[in-house]
Amino acid sequence: MSIKQFKALVAASQYGSFSAAAEMLHLTQSAVSMQVNALEQSLGTPLFDRSHRPLRLTESGQIVLTKAREILRHYDGIQDALSETQPYSGVFRLGAVPTTLTNILPRTVMLLTEREPRLTLNVISGLSGALAEQVRKGELDAALISEPTSLQNDLDWQPVTRQKIVIVAPPDSTERDAHEVFGAHPYIRFNRGAWAAPLIESRLEEMGISMDTRAEIESIESICMMVAAGFGASIIPDTGMRMSFAPSLRVLEFGAPPTFRTIGLLSRSDMQKENARAKIHGALTNAVAFPVEG
Repeated sequence: MSIKQFKALVAASQYGSFSAAAEMLHLTQSAVSMQVNALEQSLGTPLFDRSHRPLRLTESGQIVLTKAREILRHYDGIQDALSETQPYSGVFRLGAVPTTLTNILPRTVMLLTEREPRLTLNVISGLSGALAEQVRKGELDAALISEPTSLQNDLDWQPVTRQKIVIVAPPDSTERDAHEVFGAHPYIRFNRGAWAAPLIESRLEEMGISMDTRAEIESIESICMMVAAGFGASIIPDTGMRMSFAPSLRVLEFGAPPTFRTIGLLSRSDMQKENARAKIHGALTNAVAFPVEG
């Protein structure tokens, strides 16, 4: 038995096929299949029912999978244990929603560079839902996302900060509140696939505002540029920084009291880089306390 064999088993069970596991492990399909076959031979029992698609673990496979995950967690935990007495060394794959890329993350990276010079942060941007799924599958170590409405047992979420939801209106507009703004301007909707969208839609319904929707866009930067050009108005999470490409945007409160969403760090409960996660969460918290000036 070997670590490579256990990794092949875990990946194949997680992704449902040897080909998908091979892609995740950056190996060939035949290499993954050989690793699993070798593990089965050494244990003297089949671990997968290969007649089923996607692959299904046998009863023995379920038992071995549980132990394999424990072994891999301890194996990868060696670096974590060492990092308590010396700087952490390794790559941490972090997902992040776009609204954190221009304020929280730059300061976080600066702090980690000072404190953990051997830690490499690999940042991938995306919407909360997609990033959460990547964390669940093990494709990301953690993700900085909106607070989930529900949390699976194998996931952990730690709050970091709150972002205010605001109205952005054209520079020459004079309207004073949401009713007036969207009575005078078309609505540029922030992508309804974003986890902030239900919060926005629910608040609009409470306020009794019907929208004249003209566009739906995922990029907040693009939304701000369109609003600045006079195309319409929008409701977006506030990054806390003035956009250099749209400095004259009018920013109004979205209702009273203001509306907020919570941003936090999502990871697997059984993740193998617990110490690195703690260091990153600490840096994120400090980045919020001492933000980059915009």
